[in-house]
Amino acid sequence: MSSIKNVVFDLGGVIITLNRECAVKRFEEIGLKSANELIDPYEQRGFFLDVENGKIGVEEFCQQLTEHAGREISKEQALYGWLGFVVEVPQYKLDYILELRKQYKVYLLSNTNPFIQEWARSSAFSAAGRPIGDYFDKMYASYEVGITKPDPAIYEYMLNDSGMIPAETLFVDDGRLNIEAAHTFGIRTYQPENNEDWREAIDRLL
Repeated sequence: MSSIKNVVFDLGGVIITLNRECAVKRFEEIGLKSANELIDPYEQRGFFLDVENGKIGVEEFCQQLTEHAGREISKEQALYGWLGFVVEVPQYKLDYILELRKQYKVYLLSNTNPFIQEWARSSAFSAAGRPIGDYFDKMYASYEVGITKPDPAIYEYMLNDSGMIPAETLFVDDGRLNIEAAHTFGIRTYQPENNEDWREAIDRLL
């Protein structure tokens, strides 16, 4: 068996502790009655999916929110809704990732959107005051690639772009379908629970 040279992390549910219910509640609060049907912890639906796979941008997402809510929804209100997902970003996980980078190439592969990433790519992301980009060799964000997991095309894109060899790659994701998709490429995987301290589990796999 090849030794691991690359570690790929999902963001929500792995690095960020997620709370779907809080996000639903916040979007309902700003007037989106169908929030519960559109919001999913792994892959969004409707125009929430469109903003995560890059089909629409920030302005169009806000327009869609405005139409569905029946009143003007600002970018700030939309960001407030999206950040409802974020319970915390444990600094110990980020510090562990920095340690990993001394020996491995470390990547991010995330179904995410420009709202979450505007926050994540700022100093507000971590307790250490460092943006998300400081922690990874490269990031693959669904809205920038134009594809969401578990579509095999996003894995293919990442492997081709990075030059990673699947058998030398460990993928850490809390979504079962995302893990199954990675398996089809021969990528090795670990599926943690939301809020799990996965450091020992990953140490064992490495």
